[in-house]
Amino acid sequence: MMKWILRGLLILAAIIIATVVFALEPIAKWVIESEGSKAVGARVDVASVDITLYPTHLALHGLTVANPNEAMRNLLESETVSANIDSKALLKRQFITEQVLLSGLQMATPRTTPGTLDGSMPPPKDDTDSGLPSITLPDASAMLAEEQAIIQAEVAEIESGFEALQSKWQQKSNTLPKQERLAEFKQRWAELKNKNTFERLAGAKQLRDDIKDELKQFKGLNRELSADTETAKALGARAAKLPASQSQRILSKYGVDQGAEGMLRMLLGDDASQFVQRGLTLYKQTIGELAAKEPAASAPETASELPVSILIKEIKIDGYQMLGQQKLAYNGRITDVTDQLIKPITMKLQGGIEQQAQLLIDGLFKQQGEDLKADLSMTLKQLLLAGVSLSQSPQLPLQLENGLADIAANFSMEGDNLSGSVKGLVNQAKLLVVGASEQNTTAQRLARALKGVSKLVMDMRVNGSVDNPIVKLKSNLDSILGDVLGEEVKARLKELEGELKTDIQSQYGEQLGSLQQKRELLASYKELLGDREAAFQALLTEPL
Repeated sequence: MMKWILRGLLILAAIIIATVVFALEPIAKWVIESEGSKAVGARVDVASVDITLYPTHLALHGLTVANPNEAMRNLLESETVSANIDSKALLKRQFITEQVLLSGLQMATPRTTPGTLDGSMPPPKDDTDSGLPSITLPDASAMLAEEQAIIQAEVAEIESGFEALQSKWQQKSNTLPKQERLAEFKQRWAELKNKNTFERLAGAKQLRDDIKDELKQFKGLNRELSADTETAKALGARAAKLPASQSQRILSKYGVDQGAEGMLRMLLGDDASQFVQRGLTLYKQTIGELAAKEPAASAPETASELPVSILIKEIKIDGYQMLGQQKLAYNGRITDVTDQLIKPITMKLQGGIEQQAQLLIDGLFKQQGEDLKADLSMTLKQLLLAGVSLSQSPQLPLQLENGLADIAANFSMEGDNLSGSVKGLVNQAKLLVVGASEQNTTAQRLARALKGVSKLVMDMRVNGSVDNPIVKLKSNLDSILGDVLGEEVKARLKELEGELKTDIQSQYGEQLGSLQQKRELLASYKELLGDREAAFQALLTEPL
């Protein structure tokens, strides 16, 4: 009888353990998707989760992380993410593992459904025919609305500058030698005139010394007032130039300040900016989120005692990116990933297309004071390109039919500051305007102009901040595109700049006019200082 009871208990225990294990997986899937979505600000989905309790092993299959800035594109997707996890550390709410395997990784892949948290579709792009093939310039009112906080901050800074000067000289005017002091000296002169010669000479010397001591103050005050007067004039000039300077800054931010020199940048529309923004979004959502606000203390010997919530000693990566119809495969590793950056995080990837292209990526991410410092470089040599679309506009569909590319990219980030460049050279290039109707005379002119082009040279510069990168792109096609499209582009850019200036003047004109009048703010203090100094100087030279 006891034998059957024991057997029944073992069966019951097995059922309980199986229930716990199978229940853990849907719970883990729900937690990963819900908490991950909150952290990213966009959908995180997992097809399935596998969990083994001992040894503790976790595997995610079909992971997709949507891009919070582009609803119809993923930041990344991976076929499998798996790791053996330190179970003792897990009990202390620490995720510590020797190695994570990240297989089938792809970046910036398109989605079939929106990645927004509420599942809503992004607003459609304005496809209104502007008369300029394939180049859509941004709306001045929309740009101004987005930049209003920055413009207001500039106006407030000018206003604050004037207020600081006025407050400063109000205080200083109260410390000037007083009229009472001047009257006291005059009284002493008058009294000396009634003294004998010896007393007059001795008294006059002492009186002049006292007056000179008072005049010493004016020398420094005059110098300071002169500098502050120039500051006030500069503030007034800033107010006067603000509509023009801010419109230029906005045009630069949106990449439409280069005129005919930036024709390819405008032809590509937002593609160049989106390329940079995708990389920066991925950086912020991964490495950037791991940056500690303060450097962590030195690590203890025992791994489970580390002052971290996350420690991944190595992430092994294999993945690929589709370039047209070609698959660029890569593999590599990221080491020492922690949420406290106890050690620098390093990244090394390499790959190619059937041994025809060599891809090398090196990255170093480290804590420097209170800022995260990152350096990332990429080289891609002898990449055979075919059928790459440069502009998908039906009005002017520009395509690189084939070419052999060398690409070098370098980016540096320190805190929020960003600088970088991407240089590309495509030899044996063949550029086509495909699918354009014969009635599209602009497209036909461009097709003829591109027939003699066998090389494509591109230079992209990135500056600004991680949240607001400023992208500029130049190429050897700019002059060709400028000849075909330049006059209309220049006219449209002039019109856009004028609209921006008018809108800024309309919103801030009264405030700016008032600020410009303050450029002579210190004139009254200059007059007061001059009159007071002249009075003391006159007394100094007065004869006995």
